[in-house]
Amino acid sequence: MDHWRRTEAGLFLERGEALEQVGRLDEAMSEFKRAIRADPGFAEAHMALGYHYRRKNLLSKAAEEFRTAAALAPSYDSYFNLGHVLVDLGQPQAAIEAFQRCLALSPGDPAVAYEIAYAHYCAGEYAAALENVQPLLAASPDDWELHHLAGSCHLALGRYDVARQEFERALQLLPPSEDDTDLQEALQVALRHEEFPSFDPTNLKARLYAEHGVVCLGSLGDDGLHISPQPRDRLSYQDLARTLQRFHALRLRWRWGFDAVVPVDQRSMPLAVALAHSMRKPISHPDYCPRHGRALVVSATIELPELLGVVCEHIPGRHITFTAAIDEASLERVVPDVIGLVTTMRVSLPWDPGHGRGSVALSAREINATLKSLPVDDNLAQQVRYYASQHRRLRFFMRQDTGD
Repeated sequence: MDHWRRTEAGLFLERGEALEQVGRLDEAMSEFKRAIRADPGFAEAHMALGYHYRRKNLLSKAAEEFRTAAALAPSYDSYFNLGHVLVDLGQPQAAIEAFQRCLALSPGDPAVAYEIAYAHYCAGEYAAALENVQPLLAASPDDWELHHLAGSCHLALGRYDVARQEFERALQLLPPSEDDTDLQEALQVALRHEEFPSFDPTNLKARLYAEHGVVCLGSLGDDGLHISPQPRDRLSYQDLARTLQRFHALRLRWRWGFDAVVPVDQRSMPLAVALAHSMRKPISHPDYCPRHGRALVVSATIELPELLGVVCEHIPGRHITFTAAIDEASLERVVPDVIGLVTTMRVSLPWDPGHGRGSVALSAREINATLKSLPVDDNLAQQVRYYASQHRRLRFFMRQDTGD
């Protein structure tokens, strides 16, 4: 009976693999499940189903199948794939255990050793990751991925000069067919950190610049140079005016030319209209922005972090994103190019979100009227120099599509 069940399960497995090869994935999955029902102890069927779940990004189910396969017939492949999926699931410690079992079956395997180092990195154990990657680098000094991981560890440990050297070496070794975007961004982070003789992580302006290459302008209640999250639940016209005063000063210093202003949502319309009026530029729908121009994408606050990216995807030309205020939770999900105020909670606006056209115009005029009447910051020139002279590695200047 057991022999017959294994034979039947093997037939189902072979049929599933054949279906998978011709792209009939759902039918293949059904065959793999039939194989397991015919013989629950058939490790190869669990592996096949695990691969299938992983391809469909059903990671928890994939981990369950790889774990079952490893329990039935411990193997390099079962533990290696289990470790990979556990890393993707955000369970690096469990992944390390799986990779260690894999390493016991194949001592000294460099691929497994790399995965262990990477899992330590994902766990925030940067020194342990570096300890694991150093012997690999000694054995394979021309492996760009090892230099990338070593640089990432040094960066997290605050060793910015060493991190820069590792990223530069990785870029030198990177094959032409590989995308260098992540490496270039990591290198810029290291270079930006090196600009600070002593880095104060509590200064949000410095941190957002160093980690993301973005501008943080601040608002009322700060000096524009030392900025921290504000515990407030409402923006005033004075808050908006102070942020816009600083934005326009920086814009004029850089001689930014915008060809259109794009509001992200209806509640941002008064701010977008105020900016458009100040710069004498039209309000535009994302799809109708000039292909060879530059659009200013405006969000008063961040209500739906994903929306900013969706709007930008529809803009055919270059663009810079601007938000007057963003709460800390949303900042974990989206980082605009230019930020005014960072708050500890979501804030309301000084106009009715359900406004009509007349209300939009009135609110926009109030913003600009407040801006004209607001005294200039005593240190505005110093604020402008912060980005114009001292910290120029801004993300929107580095993007290949900006032309700046």
